[in-house]
Amino acid sequence: MPPGQPAQQPYPQCQGPQDRQPGGQQPPVPPAPPRRRRTWLWITLAVLAVLVTVGAGVVVGTVLNAGDGYVPLAEETAPADPNSVAVTKKDIEGMLKAHTAALNDGDLKAYTGIFDQRNTALLRQQTMLFNNLRKLPLSQMSYQTLTQEGRAQDSFGRGVKFSLDVAFVHRFDGTDLRTVTEWYRWTVTRQKAGAPLVVTKVGGAPAPVAVGSKTVYYPGPWDVWPEVTVVKTPRVTVLAPPQLAAEAKRVAPIAEQSARTALGWLAQNGVQGESVPKGFVTALVKGHDQLGNLFRKEKAPESGVSIPMPAWGMSGEMIIGATRVVMDTGSPFFETTGGIGEIFRHEFTHSALASLDGGKGGFLRLDNWVVEGFAEYSANRGRPITANLRYEEGRAYLAGRLSQQFTGRIPDNILWDVKGMTSVNYLMGHLAMQLIAERYGEPKLVEFVTACYHDGKPEDALQKVLGIGKDRFQQQWADYVRSRLG
Repeated sequence: MPPGQPAQQPYPQCQGPQDRQPGGQQPPVPPAPPRRRRTWLWITLAVLAVLVTVGAGVVVGTVLNAGDGYVPLAEETAPADPNSVAVTKKDIEGMLKAHTAALNDGDLKAYTGIFDQRNTALLRQQTMLFNNLRKLPLSQMSYQTLTQEGRAQDSFGRGVKFSLDVAFVHRFDGTDLRTVTEWYRWTVTRQKAGAPLVVTKVGGAPAPVAVGSKTVYYPGPWDVWPEVTVVKTPRVTVLAPPQLAAEAKRVAPIAEQSARTALGWLAQNGVQGESVPKGFVTALVKGHDQLGNLFRKEKAPESGVSIPMPAWGMSGEMIIGATRVVMDTGSPFFETTGGIGEIFRHEFTHSALASLDGGKGGFLRLDNWVVEGFAEYSANRGRPITANLRYEEGRAYLAGRLSQQFTGRIPDNILWDVKGMTSVNYLMGHLAMQLIAERYGEPKLVEFVTACYHDGKPEDALQKVLGIGKDRFQQQWADYVRSRLG
């Protein structure tokens, strides 16, 4: 913030204390800690809409390009007309089956054989992808068809060219609960009847809805890093680009301890079983641009994120198969061992709870004060609230020295990201969780939160688990905030 700017103005996200100077006549407002973002949920709905249609991954429909006039062929065999150039389901399925076999067998020549051999950049990129995927601890890898778009047949002997959306179905061994997918868009050509299919272009398939990420879990680290560094611990797989290889080795033991702590505490309070992962996959990047360009393509204001991914082939159920945690090593959290542990515990808590709704999609309706407040509590267990990096900012909020005034109401989702208040709202959620833990005990806190994940209604969980109505709890919380921040 430039000198002289009024202190009550919103602070830019992810600044450290050295970047901020107070101004005006009011007491200075303390710096906001880097933002940690709520588990990435929006795309799950859009992905589900397609997965319901796709089912087990066969070609299921056609989409006409505007003004194209041709429909991709749906029959299993090509037409008898010798002049026709056509691509059938059988052709596509055969190509993907062979491509899958080449990857699993480690046959680079066969793997790259489907791509345009004159396109050296494409061949180089696909060779890099092959080598990276072969390094990963994946127990399952296959390519499946999502949809076709464009002209896949021609009755006059001309070549055809169309888009083919392909799912890379995969599962990290011992970590992912179920198989998940990354979506590619391939440009496929056939020059004449009987000619082989040739892939001339590869990119990310566009997201089904124009909100948030432009792609669907693309790119993975394996798509953009020249070489993936893999550091494996019992509960965590750390992925890093070459320039962060040393950082991955430094961070891995801290991430392992964070996973052990978060999962152990949750298990002690009844959160365990088949719906809870035994470990996590995390990727390290440096800077917001890189953070927003891994498993998604969007602006990324946070310091870390847990991205839930729907399971593949679940017949329409909203089941989470895995999560991907991405960390910005350039954030202030990575300046100390304690900070690294804190942000990993926060994001791992998100990941541990992601599939608790049992396919009902209830987590999509959760209140941020529950989701983020609980992750903050889990990350800071055993520490006084004064140790929270947002503590002084919370005091400034209570004293009326921020743009928003304390109203005694728990922040709702609509106001959660109001300008200058996101960081404070994290603290408000943390205080709500702290209140429940102190007054009712940690087992009741965990029971309350898991009830919210199952049903998506905090007001019902308050009554059912804690025996208190929403209004009464909110009053207790407001009094508690005043007592801790006053």
